[in-house]
This record gives sequence, structure tokens and C-alpha cells, in this order.
Amino acid sequence: MRPILVVLMAAMALAACEATTVYYAEGVDLPTRAADLAQCEAQALREYPARTEIRYTPRIYVPADYVCTEAGDCSVVPGRFEGGEPYTVDANSDPRRSATRGCMGERGYARVGLPFCDRDSAVRPSLVMAPLTEATCLYRPAGGGQTMVVNPL
Repeated sequence: MRPILVVLMAAMALAACEATTVYYAEGVDLPTRAADLAQCEAQALREYPARTEIRYTPRIYVPADYVCTEAGDCSVVPGRFEGGEPYTVDANSDPRRSATRGCMGERGYARVGLPFCDRDSAVRPSLVMAPLTEATCLYRPAGGGQTMVVNPL
């Protein structure tokens, strides 16, 4: 029982320290960042449109096996193939994501990983991204809305 408790506590601690990667540029407001991101995503989509491909899960052979009941009656389960189910992927999703990151980089944004602010931290909500410090965190308003880059007070 004790190892399970340790694992659960570790999982809860990791969830509390959850970090999210955001596009960051000091002093830029969130509406400007959203507009820049939308323009970069649209440009990347023009350069790398969706290209759907059908792929298949790997097929494996499961050899024949003997199955016996408690009464001692045995039977053979024949060998069979499993897998080979189709699924679709967008072959351009990775290049499109890279193009978006490059475009945002050209506009002065960096991808930074920031933790969410502690629930009991006092913060001054602002739509303008705060300067990065060791305490910088992401603030999510209680009623919803955009996540803000802030420095606790």
C-alpha cells in the first residue's frame, strides 16, 4: 500500500508543477500575440496544407496456443494475425508546426516553458506579458479567459 501512496503523491506533485510552453515576447499584449500566431499559422497552412495519409498499425502473428479448463479439457486456439487496422495522419503537421515556430521567431517570440501560478499566489492580471524572472508563471483567471504571463507580487 505504501508504494502506491508514494506514486500517487509524486503524480500529484508533478501535476501541480505542470508547465506549459507558450510563445513569449516581453511587453507584447495577448491580442497582438494571438493575431501574430493566427497569421503565422495561416501562412504555415498555405505552405504546408493538410496532406492526409492512410497508414496501418503493425501486423503481428500470434502463434497457436493450448487452452485448458480446470476440468482438464484442452483445446487449440489457432494462430492468427492481429493488427493492420487503418488510421489517418496529416503528413504535413510537423513541417507546418515548424513553419509556425519559425514565423513566430522572426516576429520576436521565443517558446518558453512556464509553470502555472500557485492558486494562493497574489498576482496582478495583465494582458501585457511581464518580464521573465525566476518567479514568472502563467495565470489562468478563475472564470476562464486567456492565460496570462505574470510575475507574482
